[in-house]
Amino acid sequence: MGIAIIYDGGKLADLNPETTETKLEDIQSYNEYEIGGTFLGIMGIKDPIRPEAVSAIEDCKTAGINVMMITGDSKETAVAIAKELNIIEENEDLSKCSFTGMEFEKLETEEAKMKALSG
Repeated sequence: MGIAIIYDGGKLADLNPETTETKLEDIQSYNEYEIGGTFLGIMGIKDPIRPEAVSAIEDCKTAGINVMMITGDSKETAVAIAKELNIIEENEDLSKCSFTGMEFEKLETEEAKMKALSG
């Protein structure tokens, strides 16, 4: 899911697109460009779950394959999607079945194997 806060741009609307990137490299200057903006709303976007993903996960579980979630996204978003796909049960221990890529890479090789095999 992506969430965007929408506002009318304030002084950002006056920036030349060709020079905007260099002007916004200095985060200390953000306040200068945000002055005068008007909050217009918040928008959320969620990609739909593909039906074939649900059945593939069910097939894996039936075959005894441990399914786990490793994400480059935010862990909270991944967990919500994993619950929707029945990868993770509602009260399941998330430390066994849900990881960010960085968390999984930090595991010792044997620990990563054990988590991948046993869930």
